[in-house]
Amino acid sequence: MATEITFRPGIDGIMTALAVAEQVAATAPAVPTSVQVNDGHFDYVPGTFERPMGVLFYFHRNAENVQAFAEAFALDVQNRDHDGTTTYVYAEGALNGVPFRAWTLQDVETPAASEESSAVAA
Repeated sequence: MATEITFRPGIDGIMTALAVAEQVAATAPAVPTSVQVNDGHFDYVPGTFERPMGVLFYFHRNAENVQAFAEAFALDVQNRDHDGTTTYVYAEGALNGVPFRAWTLQDVETPAASEESSAVAA
């Protein structure tokens, strides 16, 4: 999938992002908990001080749906620490120059929690 980002100012950027949201949601393997169109979560377009309008697909506490989403769009799943107790799990791509991201938060399993779940399973 192409990853080139195109900055479109004003209503053109909003309408293009909405069209991408519709197209991606229609072919996603799972229904996201929420969908947002905004420019606050994507990097600046190189050489400018402009952020592109993009689409966020949120899957509430469901890393498996983010993984399925990534597989459907040939994206890599990435993880980064969020606050020490959760991990930000996400996959990013672009369609028609519009960036999009599927994401969720996943609890970090501590050694104590792992031992408790093993004891319960036994």
